[in-house]
This record gives sequence, structure tokens and C-alpha cells, in this order.
Amino acid sequence: MAPSAPALAPVLEVFASIQGEGAYVGEPQTFLRLRGCPLRCRWCDTPGSWRVHEHDRARVGGRELADRDSAWASPFQAACWIRDAEAGGLARTVSVTGGEPLLWPGFLLGLRSMLGERRLHLETAGAHPRTLARVLDGFDHVSLDLKPELDLDPPEELVLPDSAPRAASDEPAPRTRDDWRRAREACLELVRERDACGKIVVSGERGAADFVPLFDEVERVNPKLLVVLQPATPIGGATAPSHELLEALLDLAAERALVTRVLPQVHRYLRVP
Repeated sequence: MAPSAPALAPVLEVFASIQGEGAYVGEPQTFLRLRGCPLRCRWCDTPGSWRVHEHDRARVGGRELADRDSAWASPFQAACWIRDAEAGGLARTVSVTGGEPLLWPGFLLGLRSMLGERRLHLETAGAHPRTLARVLDGFDHVSLDLKPELDLDPPEELVLPDSAPRAASDEPAPRTRDDWRRAREACLELVRERDACGKIVVSGERGAADFVPLFDEVERVNPKLLVVLQPATPIGGATAPSHELLEALLDLAAERALVTRVLPQVHRYLRVP
């Protein structure tokens, strides 16, 4: 039997920087950002990662690659780009972000085997629990978004160009409130007893009541999970929350005995990628 072709994924960029979000904030990491996302979060700070175009090119260490169609990478190619982005420095934890990395499960499974003993982290919207279950054992940490439905426009199916060498995962994104509740609860259950955190982006357009279902779900399904409240960075039309809103959310978390921290996007303040 002929060997199977390697799983590929469209890479937007690979760069070494400092983690600015979540449980590992401040840690030097190398980021592998994949293209493609069906979600339309109103406060998204990387909308350029939503779509996959014909002849996309990856950026590695801040440099756009010259080869046409260079964005589609195998796990081996991505591992080589990770080392290139580190410019010969010490091997760092690798954080896979997006876009939505769970659109490319075969690639994620192959990447684990290419990185040896390195720690591998996953940043995901928590919209694809079936795929998360498939790849979870390959990751040392999961940063799981917990999203209020009011912050989401309807999802859009990822349309790939005819020349794309691979299809994305066929697991559909949640559409209704019940879809989202089931997806969040399934993902929260999957990361129980694992190194994980839940991240809630808090924008100024919301009130404390909008977040009660999220806190209730964490309390019910995964009460030991670290919950990070991330004030929205005021870019792209998003507004930062008030101090009063953050205090109200901390009170909601305390009433449920949840471990909670307020943490802005630190990399924005450091002016690093």
C-alpha cells in the first residue's frame, strides 16, 4: 500500500514572541497561526485569518515567503519554519492559534510527532468538540474561548479555492444558543483534569447578565478551570469594558468559587507581535 499523503494546513504566519494572553502570559513562545475560521467574533483582532485564498503566502519570522502557494504546509514544513522563526535560539513552547486550528485535525496530529519533547499549546474557540477530542492528547495545554453568543455574528462556511490540496474539518460550527451551549459544555468536559484555561473576552457593549450562562456552565462542568477575563482591546470597533463591569464579573465568579483573573492582552502593551 502506498504511504498516505501528509496532512496539510494553510499557515498565515510563524513568529517568536511573548505570550500575551491566558495562563502562560509572559512566557516566550513561538506562534504558529493557521488560516481559516468560520466564526465571526465582533471583537476579533485577527480577521485576516478568517479566509483561505488562492496563492496565499506564509510569513515566517516577519518575512513573507516568495514561493507561490507557500501557505500550505505539512507538519514537517511547519516544524522547519518554527525553527527558522526562532533564528537559532532556544527551542520554545509552540502555541498553535488562528483562525481556528481545529479545522485542520490531521495536520495537528502530525505536528505533535514533529516537535519531539517541546510543549505544544492550543488556542481554540471551543466550537468543535468532536475534533478537540480527536487531537487533545497531542497538546500540553489548551486555552479555550468561552464566547457570549451576543458577540458573534452568524458563522460563515469556510470556502477553499479549487486549488486547495486539503479540505477542512467537516464538523459544523455552532449556530444557535443551544448549539453553543452544547459545544462549550462538551469542550469544558474534555479539558477537565488537564492543563487548561477558559478565556472570556469582555467588551464594553455587554452587561454582567450576558456572562452568567458562561459562569454557570464552568461551575457545573469544570469548576476547577482557571477563568481569564480578558478586557477587549479597543480596536476594530470593539470597546473596552468599564471597571464596574469587570468588578461585577469578578463577583459572579466569586459567588461560584471559580478561580478567576483579569488579564488584558499584554503583548499589546509590550508592542510585540
